[in-house]
Amino acid sequence: MNIGFCGGGSICELGSISDVKLFFECVDFFVAKKDPEKNWALLLDRLYRRYLRFEDLDEAMVLMMEVKSKFLARPSSEVNWNMDLVGDRRRTWLDPTQSNLGEVFQTYFQHFAHCVESAKLFLKSWNIYQPVKITRTESAWFMVEESRPVEEYDLLEGEPFWARCAKG
Repeated sequence: MNIGFCGGGSICELGSISDVKLFFECVDFFVAKKDPEKNWALLLDRLYRRYLRFEDLDEAMVLMMEVKSKFLARPSSEVNWNMDLVGDRRRTWLDPTQSNLGEVFQTYFQHFAHCVESAKLFLKSWNIYQPVKITRTESAWFMVEESRPVEEYDLLEGEPFWARCAKG
């Protein structure tokens, strides 16, 4: 089960459910908890569990670039890598041998920026906002998620939709 960012007309794969969860756990542990005055809920709740509203895109982008900056200064050896997942290249797309977390999660930052720009361009071109969110990327699952009304995301409690019904 592959997970990715989507927004506008773009879908960008990130990896397994456990890969994406680990990214957000690292954001929480290494960045958000050390700087609690910032609106980290935008990434750790809105993006992780729901979707980003258009008016939140710029602030979320600034926060994501701050995460990238902090991750580039954080050695990847500070993460307790689950070798069962990392050793099996079919289950993870992450490479913990990279020197820092910024390099380990480089595609996350690139794909997020791409989906934010895609969402803005889609709105400008078609006057329709296709939210930036995390989703399953396999065609059948993606079609289910794309037809899900944003109101269901707004009411969501517990695990995000992309992390349900499968273990990654």
